[in-house]
Amino acid sequence: MIRGCPVRAGAAALVVAATGCAADAGRAGRVLVVDGSSSLYPLSEAVAEEFAERYPGSRVVVRVSGTGGGLRRFCEGEADIAGASRAMTSAEAERCRAAGIRYLAIPVARDGVAVVANTANGAAACLTLAELRRLWEPGSGVATWRDLRPAFPAEKIRLFGPGNDSGTFRFFTTVVVGRPGASRADHYQTEDDHLIARGVAGNRWGLGYLGSAGYAADEDLLRVLAVDTGFGCVHPTPGAIRDGSYSPLARDLYIYVGYVRGGGFTLSEDVYRFAVHYVSVSGASAEEVGYAPLPAARHARSLRLLAAAREGSS
Repeated sequence: MIRGCPVRAGAAALVVAATGCAADAGRAGRVLVVDGSSSLYPLSEAVAEEFAERYPGSRVVVRVSGTGGGLRRFCEGEADIAGASRAMTSAEAERCRAAGIRYLAIPVARDGVAVVANTANGAAACLTLAELRRLWEPGSGVATWRDLRPAFPAEKIRLFGPGNDSGTFRFFTTVVVGRPGASRADHYQTEDDHLIARGVAGNRWGLGYLGSAGYAADEDLLRVLAVDTGFGCVHPTPGAIRDGSYSPLARDLYIYVGYVRGGGFTLSEDVYRFAVHYVSVSGASAEEVGYAPLPAARHARSLRLLAAAREGSS
């Protein structure tokens, strides 16, 4: 599916388990490009490394440009697979259709949006959804912790969160504020979860949100807060994400896999092989990097869909 090489990198691109295009000269095959969600990046990175070990000589580049950025590149033919922390919007689906790109949306894991604070902040342990809404809604008048709750200290809150291209941003604002993309703008924004973690870790009164796997990668720097959705304070543990206790801040994560034109539409051999590997190992790998694994039956269904797509359909 991907149109040529090199592939344009985003500002926060990360590369793993790959060789560059120059190294491909005179060799069979091509670079397989995975782009998109920072929330899914830890799993995609782990899968790509395992894939490279299993298939020596394979070339996989994993980039981070946020769900929106990854799906945009996917629909423009600049990525073979897009990692996404939300479903495609109707506008994104139309962009793919207009470009003649068909796709499968394959769920690979579940995560929860983690609300994180500095380890030195001993005042806050649990926030309610109502408090999170007051904090993050457009035009919020919450400037200090005491504005949020009278028992908190009168210290300025330093906020860190995902950028506009992030699926986590769209998901969090939908659940917490009530409208996708509705958020106060006076905070540090980035599609890189590690930078959110570093920002909160560097500010005693900092607060941010990111995917649970992003928190797990930097858990020594942060303290994750529990969230009370009306049924008590719950942390985003794999168990709570899996059994629904952390709803509504838990969600499925996807890979979008692109068809190519043949006699009809079919998955290319390299995309098919990587996608099957991704689904096959994600159940065992998910919890190791901070996600909740999906039920085996959902993985089995995804493998059947991939097999059917490999055979081609017009």
